Formats: sequence, structure tokens, C-alpha cells
Amino acid sequence: MIVRFARPGLAVLALLGLLAGMLLSIVPAARSDAASCAPAWSSGETYVGGDTASKDGTQYRANWWTRGDDPVTNNGVTGTGQPWTSIGACGAATPAPTPTSAPTASPTPTGACAVAAWSAGSTYVAGNTATQGGILYRANWWSRGDDPATHNGVSGTGQPWTAQGPCGTPSASPTPTATPTAPPSPTPTSTPSPTPTPTGTPGVAPDFVFSPYKDVTVGMNWNTSAMGTAVGGSSQPLVGASGLLGSDATDLDAVTLAFATGTCGSENWGGVAAQAFADANIPALAAAGIDYVVSTGGAAGAFHCSSAAGMTSFIERYASDHLIGVDFDIESGQSASGIRDLVAAAAGVQDSYPQLRFSFTLATLAASDGSYGGLNATGATTVRAIQASNLRNYTVNLMVMDYGAAGPGMCVVSGGICDMGASAIQAATNLQHSFGVPTDKIELTPMIGMNDVRDEIFTLADVQTVAAYAQSQGLAGIHFWSLDRDVPCSPPTPWVSITCNSVASGTSSLSYTNGFLDAIG
Repeated sequence: MIVRFARPGLAVLALLGLLAGMLLSIVPAARSDAASCAPAWSSGETYVGGDTASKDGTQYRANWWTRGDDPVTNNGVTGTGQPWTSIGACGAATPAPTPTSAPTASPTPTGACAVAAWSAGSTYVAGNTATQGGILYRANWWSRGDDPATHNGVSGTGQPWTAQGPCGTPSASPTPTATPTAPPSPTPTSTPSPTPTPTGTPGVAPDFVFSPYKDVTVGMNWNTSAMGTAVGGSSQPLVGASGLLGSDATDLDAVTLAFATGTCGSENWGGVAAQAFADANIPALAAAGIDYVVSTGGAAGAFHCSSAAGMTSFIERYASDHLIGVDFDIESGQSASGIRDLVAAAAGVQDSYPQLRFSFTLATLAASDGSYGGLNATGATTVRAIQASNLRNYTVNLMVMDYGAAGPGMCVVSGGICDMGASAIQAATNLQHSFGVPTDKIELTPMIGMNDVRDEIFTLADVQTVAAYAQSQGLAGIHFWSLDRDVPCSPPTPWVSITCNSVASGTSSLSYTNGFLDAIG
């Protein structure tokens, strides 16, 4: 749950995002007397605290950063942990039709439950129990505001609660006489398509990976589709003759390529066809001895893959002995079922690529108020899908950036602003506490320099803080957004930029890259 705009470098400048946010913030709040509606909620739109949207004749106000969280099913009063709050009717909503059949009444408990009743304002962690409607429920992980009566299921369903059975002594409901129905006709079983046999041999991911994100569209030679950069002070290829990597400027030997979007097998890279991008860049990276992670999705796009066969085809396109990972940056445009399909596809190919790391990059808060607030609904769905699968070689990569208005419910506050180093540590702590993810499955990705939230500055001192924590706790890796921003702006700019770090002073070309390399050792 981070306040951020479309990932820099994918055709949407941060300046435009900031102006759009300012315009949204002045939309007047809806009146409870069916005032005119705010613009309709959109699953692909980003909303920040105070923004309003409408759906089905009801006006909602965002409590913090949210994208893809339907306000109809994700709203509640303050303290419930929901991203939206209903602020009344608007327009001329069409009333919902009255159901024609009467619902079956639940049994009424006649005995007292020994466990306290569920409370929307209480925080529950794995193993805690609560009662609701005469049923005892056990929490599967951190939960607040999720009514167990409507958010429960067996292991693997991704629900925060599991029903344990009746509590007290409920009265029995009469057993209705069932009307027999004819057995359904058998459905023919289709023959599944065989999974392609892998031919490429990816490399072996080390226990710790440091690989800054490289926005492939920044500095690209659009005639050849080869990646380039100006982070060294002038335009040059990323690798190869006169390339940045392999030069005296840095010892960096791994990058994360961002982003492939679309559907596996027909993906593209910022509009460049997948095979054209692969042909222009993968052999050059391998020849230069540069390890690489192929990243998908991002803030401005989504990646879909629903089968092991599709995932195999995707991996094979970029395979070499320097491919060490596939990253799924899940921020927008993916449903819960789509996320589960993506995890299942990764799990379905892991035996073919046993050394390949699958990372899931997710937005987060870094609440320091004791609530352990972190992942939004999309992130929680992703982690639950991973934990319900048999995927082994995975990591959860937290985007420790863009927390929003400074406050203990959002980040670790120091001097009235978010302390970016301490907040990164808090975000990892919250993930461990809420979801039980071990430290060797956690990675951190800050946004160097100025964040989209302009008073959040990730400094060179924060580099030392995060690197020391990652090493002492045995984290799986550190990355940052993005390599092309690792240079001062000339002239200085008060706005976030896709090609420089927007820090007023104290940095030079590749300060963050080389700072992390020195700190990691």
C-alpha cells in the first residue's frame, strides 16, 4: 500500500502523476443526501488518502493508497483496516432487488462461548480465536476488520479465518426434505496440452542477490532494441563495447530487467516485441557475464500466465546460464484468481528450473504503531497464494517506498517525516509478524533519492542502514528503483525524475549502486 505513480520510464512522467493527484484531491466529498457522484471507481486507478470514488450509487473516501481494492467489498469505519470508508449515497442509485426466497436461518446458540466475540477493531494474529454467530473461528494470519462469518475457509483458500465448529449449545435447525435431482451428465475429460520440454539452462541464483532495476525503456536504442543508459554521464550501451557494466565505473554484475507485460508467450517490453528484445539483449548480457532477473508487471502494466506450459515458454525465451530469477511485480490489473494462476504456473515449472528464483514484488506500508500493517489486499492475496502452493524457491520483495503522509500507521516517523531506512526494516518485521515469512525469503527494494512522495528521501545513509540489516538478518536480497536514476539531476529539480535522483546535493554518478556494493561487501 504505497503512494506511487505509474512506474517511471513507462511513458507516464511523475510530474503528470503528481498534478493528477492534486486534481483528485480537490474533488468535493459527497453529501449523504444523494449528492452528485464522484467519478466511478476504476480497478486500474490509483487513489490516495482523501480521494473519492463512487460505485453502485454510493460514495467512498480512500483512507490511504489503494489500487484494485473494490470499495463495495473493502470498506469500513476507521480502525477496521479497510482502504475505503463509505460516506453515503450519491446520484440516483437503483435499489437492489428484494430476494424472492427467504434465507435459511442460522442456528441460535443457547449456551455461552468461552472465547471472546470477534471485534472489527481488534487485531488478530495466527492462532488467535474469536466467535461470531455461535461459531468459533481461528485466525490463519494477521487480520483486522475481516469478519470471520464472511472471510473463512479451509487451508489453501486464502481466507484469514477457518471455522472450528459451533460454540456453545446451538439449537438444532429442522432438516428439510430434499427433492432428489437427476445426476448430471458426465463431462468429457479433455487431454491437457503437454508442457514444453525446457531446452535452456538458467543460472544458479546466489543466496543473496543485489540487482538494481533497469527500466529497459530509458536509454533504449529504439532502432536496435538494445538497452542503454546515461547514468554514467553520457549515453552508452548497458553492456558490450563501451558499455556501462563491465567498465571501471562500477563492479555491478547483476540487474533486474523491467518490465515485461501482457501474457506469457506474447509479452512485450514497453511496446518492443518480446523476441526482438530478447535477441538484442540476452546474448549481450550473457557474453558480458552479467546476471539478470527478468521482471514482469509493474505499476503501469500487468503480466498474466495461467499454465506451466506458458511459463516454460516465457522462461525459455530469456534463458542462459546468467538468468537467475523471474520477478512478478504485482501492482495492478490482476485478479485474485489471476494471481493464484501465476503462482501455480511458477510452481509447475520449478522442477524443470530448480535453481531459478521466483520473486513477488509487492507494495507495503511500514506501520510502527503496533498494528503491523503492511501489505494491501493484493499483496496479502499473493502471499497467501504462495503459502498455499508448493512453490519452494520464492522470495517476497517489499517495495519500501512511497508510504504516504508521515504517521505511525504508515511508517517509522523521525522529525515529522518517514525515516526511510528504519521504515524498510519495519516493513520486513511486519511481514514476518503478519504472514510468518522467514527472513531468508524476504527482499527489499527502496526507491533511491526522492520518492513519488516528495518528502520521502532515501539517502546514502539509508543505504548503510538497509544493507547492514539485510546482512545481519540473512535477507535474500536488495534491489532499488532504478539504475538510471543513480545520478544527480542537472540542473537540480524539485520533482521526481526518471533519469536522476532529485537529491539536492551529496551524490554523484552511481553513488547508490557503489554504496550498496561496498556495504554488502
